[in-house]
Amino acid sequence: MRTLVVTGGIGSGKSAVCAHLAGRGIPVYDSDARTKRLYEEDPSLVPALEKTLGMSLRDADGRLDRRALAAAVFGDPGRLSALEALVHPRVYEDFVRWRDAQPSSAPFVVMESAIFLQKPLFRPLADRVLLIDAPESLRVARVSARDGIAPEAVRQRMDSQRVEAEAADAVIVNDGSPQALLSKLDAVLETIWNNDKKNEYMKTDLSKILSVAGQHGLFEYVAQARNGIIAESLETRKRTALDAHSRVNTLADISIYTSEGEMKLKEVFLALKETLGDKPAPTSKSSSEELKALFAQAVPDYDEDRFYVSHMKKVIDWYNQLAQFASFDFVEEEEAAEDPANA
Repeated sequence: MRTLVVTGGIGSGKSAVCAHLAGRGIPVYDSDARTKRLYEEDPSLVPALEKTLGMSLRDADGRLDRRALAAAVFGDPGRLSALEALVHPRVYEDFVRWRDAQPSSAPFVVMESAIFLQKPLFRPLADRVLLIDAPESLRVARVSARDGIAPEAVRQRMDSQRVEAEAADAVIVNDGSPQALLSKLDAVLETIWNNDKKNEYMKTDLSKILSVAGQHGLFEYVAQARNGIIAESLETRKRTALDAHSRVNTLADISIYTSEGEMKLKEVFLALKETLGDKPAPTSKSSSEELKALFAQAVPDYDEDRFYVSHMKKVIDWYNQLAQFASFDFVEEEEAAEDPANA
């Protein structure tokens, strides 16, 4: 089932867009509402939060005291990160269950989430991302009138929701009437699923995906330069010049050791994808035991004497970056050979 993520900051109008889509029969997953529901339905969640934060979070009826939770994490990045580390994976799994339960007759489903573009964990869920935006002054006026709060308080909330429009597949600027917003939405929906050029671009050519010693993240080859190459960060899309002394490897040229010989990274990534399914992958900061267990399941014949945990961390880091910023729809070798850029 294809997923359209509708995101945008407070006062942008994303909820109006989602309400309109729901009225047209499109299933909509309200991330905020579903998260609140998880607190009620998942008996292990509140105790886990209390243990992590080191405090009681129940009201007189034994339910989650949302004000106490908000006060506990407000202005404390460490506690907020701990909260998200517990809750976000459960929201991820809840969405997957919800999505898979929707009728196959639906053309697509929608996830409404204000924080989607800020949280890489969720990126693999989206087939397309639609950002609803509006001028800041207009957003402040809307929220101030709607919620009866001071403009400065609205701006403080907005500051925590900054997103880059470039990360979305389409942007609607909601600066007019409700009718104008829906007209823009209809125009976007006519094209957002039919961008064949983008689908082709989203194929990942591992012969152009680069690992650079001493550089964070992966890069994509762009062009040859006089004294090296030009490459673009998958994450930031910023370009950099790599000279002839840079230690550069393409992911297509990297393999891991198995008892049967070497296994190309492409096959490793596909094995990991098949094993994980819709579940989020561990990270390079996960425990050695968790990483070993995953690779034992995905690549059961990996060579323990030559494929170390340090290698696993690097591979899983690359896997997560491809999941977030590229795709596992790999270009075949014959396609890559026909690409003029490889000549």
